[in-house]
Amino acid sequence: MAVKINRAMLHGGWLHSHEEDEPGQMVFKSSTQQLPPSRGRDGYEFHPDGRVTRIGSGASDRTTAAGGHWSADSEGRITIRMPGRPEEVLEVIAQDKDRLVVKT
Repeated sequence: MAVKINRAMLHGGWLHSHEEDEPGQMVFKSSTQQLPPSRGRDGYEFHPDGRVTRIGSGASDRTTAAGGHWSADSEGRITIRMPGRPEEVLEVIAQDKDRLVVKT
């Protein structure tokens, strides 16, 4: 069942909370939430103008960031386009102001 994405609620930073993952789903928490210490967390920052920053873990656990663009459709999918990388599609299962759950 498609989840209607609330674009305004999506704006901001989201970090992977791997501690909360379950089979078939990946959980992201708003970057305003406290997360336990971890050796690097992947995530996204969605901007209202369609830009996205992909946050990742690089060598020596340093944070990396790469820019691209995002869009959302009426079927509950977020499409992320990064230069030089394949298109990434996140299928949203659940969304609220502090938690974003996507299908794996």
